[in-house]
Amino acid sequence: MEAQLPAEALEDFDAAITLQPDFPDAWYLRAQAYARAGDSAAAARDLQEVLRLEPRHWAALMSLAALQDEAGNAMGALRSLEAALAINPRMPGGAERLKEQRRKAEGDTT
Repeated sequence: MEAQLPAEALEDFDAAITLQPDFPDAWYLRAQAYARAGDSAAAARDLQEVLRLEPRHWAALMSLAALQDEAGNAMGALRSLEAALAINPRMPGGAERLKEQRRKAEGDTT
């Protein structure tokens, strides 16, 4: 991933998932690789698997919120962001992101 070669990273994460399918971070990293490769649907599926394995994986929730927002699902992104902040309320910039997402989803400008 650091080498900006998402296709190669996908192969590596596929292998990691095959070896240890119950390891949430392998799914999370593969989701990041899919997102960088432009496959948002595959990224979202992997993020859902992360959350099935580890419901409190706040980074997966943040990534899912970003994908939902990019897809035009402002309300879904708001729910994912709220869930992430419930787990990690001291996330840097979290309050500002929540305010902006709430504005997008609900029209709240305060």
